[in-house]
Amino acid sequence: MSQKRILVLLAPGFEELEAVAVIDILRRAGIEVISAGTISGPISSARNVVILPDKLLDEVTEEAFDLIVLPGGIDGTENLAKDQRVVKMLQKQLGSGRAVGAICAAPTVLDRYGLAQGKTITCHPTCRGAIQKAQLSEDRVVRDGLLVTSQGPGTAIEFALNLVELLMGKDKMLNVNAGVLARID
Repeated sequence: MSQKRILVLLAPGFEELEAVAVIDILRRAGIEVISAGTISGPISSARNVVILPDKLLDEVTEEAFDLIVLPGGIDGTENLAKDQRVVKMLQKQLGSGRAVGAICAAPTVLDRYGLAQGKTITCHPTCRGAIQKAQLSEDRVVRDGLLVTSQGPGTAIEFALNLVELLMGKDKMLNVNAGVLARID
């Protein structure tokens, strides 16, 4: 099995717990994770935690990834939603039969562009009103086909472990969690 490649998109105002938890858990699983910024240089999160992405988004727009992950954060989500490079990458990703993960406010990006139409997703309770085309679930993490969505910072580790399970199987997820000790059902 070839090494899985994941892209985590970082836009100004991203939710830091969601981004870092996903990057950490996926790297613990031995997955190649690339964080890419929508702008150059260090990016400030929702609470001014500054992260230096591995690459600039423009450097990876033509690359193929097994999974693209969108962290939430109100400003970060809006910055992702208005970036046409991100929208085109998501359309291409799903159109090619590859997975997308979105957490907190970020599932609204998928809904806004019709990428979650006919799917069941979840999001942060404060964003539920923005979901118009998808079915809403109140579950903490929802996997429907190629989409994995989750509710917020408090569900970030569960979300990340779900992504590991999707890409590498349940045994690998359990192995990673043996070191993390997250509560899983």
